[in-house]
Amino acid sequence: MPSLSQSVTSQLIWREYFYTMSVDNPYYAEMERNPICLKINWLPRTDPTHQKKLDSWKNGMTGYPFIDAVMRQLRTEGWVHHVARNAVACFLTRGDLWISWEDGLKHFLKYLLDADWSVCAGNWMYVSSSAFEQLFDCTFCICPVSFGRRFDPYGEYVKRYVNEVRKLPVEYIYEPWTASIEVQEQAGCVIGRDYPERIVDHNLVSRENSTRMESIRKELLTGMPHCCPTNTEELMKFMWLPPDLHKHISKTIVDECQ
Repeated sequence: MPSLSQSVTSQLIWREYFYTMSVDNPYYAEMERNPICLKINWLPRTDPTHQKKLDSWKNGMTGYPFIDAVMRQLRTEGWVHHVARNAVACFLTRGDLWISWEDGLKHFLKYLLDADWSVCAGNWMYVSSSAFEQLFDCTFCICPVSFGRRFDPYGEYVKRYVNEVRKLPVEYIYEPWTASIEVQEQAGCVIGRDYPERIVDHNLVSRENSTRMESIRKELLTGMPHCCPTNTEELMKFMWLPPDLHKHISKTIVDECQ
C-alpha cells in the first residue's frame, strides 16, 4: 500500500499531466474537436430518455442510494471525495446511463468548489474511457450497490444525504427495491412513492454497455492506437513541455509510442 507521501505525489503528477495535456488544447473539455478524445456514440441528446436520465443523476434521484448521496452532497456542499466522483462519473457514462462525459463535466464545474478545468475534464475523459487509459472494458465498471457497501457497510454516509432510506434495515440501504413492501411501509420508504424507482437496472445496462465497449475496442484495433502522436511536431501539440526540453524529444521515442 503506498505511503501518504507517495499518494500525494502521484496525485500531483496526475494534476501536472492534465495541465500539460490541456494548456495548448482549447477543445480539451469537449469531444468532437478534441484531438485526444475518442468519438464515442453516447446516448443522443435528442433521445426522449436523455434529459430524464441526466436530471435524475444531477438531482440525486436515480434510485441508487449511494449514487444519490454523492450527487446530493455535491449540490449542497460543493465537494465530494475523489472516489465518489469516479463512481458517479462511471454511472453517468460507460457504467449505466451511457451519457456523454461532457454533461457530467459541466455539472461538476458548476457545483465543485475545488473545480479545476484541466483536472476535472481529464478525469471525466479517463473514467469514461474517452482518453488516458487502455482498459476500455466495462467489466471494470463500478457497481452502484457493491461499491458503496464496500466503503460504507453500515450506510452512514448514504443515510446522511438520502433521508428517505434512513429507517430501512442496513441490508436494504444500498438496494431498497429488494425490501418487501411491508418493510418499505414500516420504514416510510415505499419505492415509487417515497423514493424513486431505479432509473436503470445496473445488471442489465452494464452488460449492454460492455457489448458496446467491446465493439468500439474491436474497431480501434484496425486503426491508430489510442491516442498516439505520429511525429515530434504532433507530440508537441498534444503535450506542452518547456522549450529547453524539446531537443530531448526524439523520433525514436515517438516511434515507440506507435
